[in-house]
Amino acid sequence: MSKLHLILAFHNHQPVGNFDHVLEDCYRKSYLPFLETLLDHPALKIVLHYSGHLLAWMQERHPEAIDIIRTLVEKGRIEILSGGLYEPILPVLPEKDRVLQVSEMSKFVRKSLGYTPKGMWLAERVWEPQMPRFIAKAGMAYAPIDDYHFKLTGLEDDQLLGYYLTEDEGSEICVFPGSEKLRYYIPYRTVDDNLSYLREVADRGGDPLLTMADDGEKFGVWPKTYKHCYEDRWLDRFFTAIERSAEWLETTTFSEYCGKFRPLGRVYLPTASYREMGEWALPPEQGLEYERLLEEMKRIAGERSKQLLRGGIWRSFMVKYPESNHIHKRMLMISRKAHAAARGSGRKGREVLAELWKGQCNDAYWHGIFGGLYLPHLRSSLYRHLLRAEAMSSDLLKKRISVERGDFDCDGYGDVVVNTKHLAVAATEKGGGLTELSLYGQAVNILDIISRRPEAYHSKIAGGAHADPGETVTIHDRLTVKESGISDYLVFDAYRRASLLDRFFSHETRIEDVARSEARELGDFVEGIYRLDSSQKGECFSLSFSKEGIVRQNRVGIEKTLRLTGPKELRVDYLLSGAFSGLFGVEMNISLLGSPHTLIKRGGRTLTIRSSAVHENVREFSIGDKHLGLVIHFTFDEGVCLWHYPVETVSLSEQGVERLYQGTSFLFIRNMELQGRKKMWFTMNFGGEGR
Repeated sequence: MSKLHLILAFHNHQPVGNFDHVLEDCYRKSYLPFLETLLDHPALKIVLHYSGHLLAWMQERHPEAIDIIRTLVEKGRIEILSGGLYEPILPVLPEKDRVLQVSEMSKFVRKSLGYTPKGMWLAERVWEPQMPRFIAKAGMAYAPIDDYHFKLTGLEDDQLLGYYLTEDEGSEICVFPGSEKLRYYIPYRTVDDNLSYLREVADRGGDPLLTMADDGEKFGVWPKTYKHCYEDRWLDRFFTAIERSAEWLETTTFSEYCGKFRPLGRVYLPTASYREMGEWALPPEQGLEYERLLEEMKRIAGERSKQLLRGGIWRSFMVKYPESNHIHKRMLMISRKAHAAARGSGRKGREVLAELWKGQCNDAYWHGIFGGLYLPHLRSSLYRHLLRAEAMSSDLLKKRISVERGDFDCDGYGDVVVNTKHLAVAATEKGGGLTELSLYGQAVNILDIISRRPEAYHSKIAGGAHADPGETVTIHDRLTVKESGISDYLVFDAYRRASLLDRFFSHETRIEDVARSEARELGDFVEGIYRLDSSQKGECFSLSFSKEGIVRQNRVGIEKTLRLTGPKELRVDYLLSGAFSGLFGVEMNISLLGSPHTLIKRGGRTLTIRSSAVHENVREFSIGDKHLGLVIHFTFDEGVCLWHYPVETVSLSEQGVERLYQGTSFLFIRNMELQGRKKMWFTMNFGGEGR
């Protein structure tokens, strides 16, 4: 008698750098109760995936969960999937890292859980056609992907009740289509609704297979799901209903099903992720248009319209967000150094690669409901691990200072990246500014800030869209606004918030005008193209920027030089020439781990870094962070007017729309009557303590 075979695959992941209390909360609400519920249903077989960071955390903090998983493995009740060790988007890594991250994860699973994985989980189900080659090279035979990928090739639902073969250059793997319908049904529709759908598929005959592959956090962590799944016992009732349907329904695993049934055929899948990811990757206006057109097409073509209307691809996030692109390209640069340093270096080399791989964790490279680009603690975590890998590599390679020139971020404009024993500095021709100023001692990029940009969901905030407070809905149908009046903070920047930017304003301009992006820019320097030169002498370097521009129809020239004047001191010298009457400001956008508790000290006055203020006639001030043990001390050749204000974004996560502090913009303002030439300078010194 034929049966419906059902694979239930649950992916559990926490980003590298996430707060410990968040992991504890997820463990208490989801990871442990899920395993405890599963123990009560001995007839079920399921598939589990834990990302390496989460698995290591559980091993250290909750060995009781590891014991449960090992017991279920020994009883043949669960299959464990491998994957990238620190949950990277595999196709955007150097190929060495793609293969090694997966093979190292498989070793970790064998050691910690006593299971040898044969298949793997793809982070965010991001697929590109060359992937079978390196997946097979890593020793993996299969992977679940969304049915959306298959439907983009023209396949229909009734052709997806099994699995397919795919290949690249003859390297072959099996791919399983994960049902989007089941993703939206489980656990949000009633148990009866789920069983009715499963029965409908079973009645077609022929030993069909349905695969549900989705996040384990939807069982307890996502809004309202703890009550729904455990207090109201949805998960227990669902498992019970499956057990009672054994006559026509059988749970299985990927490896077991592959051993019993042949593939449905061969398929070549296009570049894609899950459908919602393609929508998030679009520019905001196109994202709204996509959503509107999809609803219109549904009325004509039903659910088939989802495969007829495509969004963007995952790599588009690196176009949409230059901050993401910067981290990614620095990761590529550091990967080359790390692998060169690791060769023949034994344990130290393995430590370098571990830091590199932690810096490849996907979450803070993109933004959507689940992406963490807007979360400063996740961005700073990427920098922390990448900078550690870079510093360790430099030590192993015995290379104290390096200057790399080229278009490292692939935007068409020249860049220079300088590494010393203590600092890393990245400069760009576009805007003539700095895109990174990292301190190896603290493993922090003090310029790690993100611009305020419009997002598609911002248009819904004014309407106050809310889900029914008593209803358990999918995360994609929920828009909860966490703060009243949040629409007042929908302020957008017209430029990338790099640093050492040159601003020209009228005498009447106020700090409020700049903070709300309402100040009129009088010059063409902020996004203008500078000439960028570099030089190196021994342990020192200098970067020179120059541009001839127009300010209020007058020609103005800027020459500025950034020099290393001490192991941890930078000096910036300016020469302005031409004619200008108004305010000239140098803009520095600073974030220390995104902490709003960092202190600004000027004379006897102390303020939190999240404050907005104007200080007259400033010759020196400091920014101190106790957690980092860091003080950044600024000195000026003459008194300047210091402006500072917080940069805050309005961002969407699985918990709703919230205001996030990203960093603080500092402007060193000079009231200027320029006729001819004017020289000026300031210094930045990086010391300890942070008090």
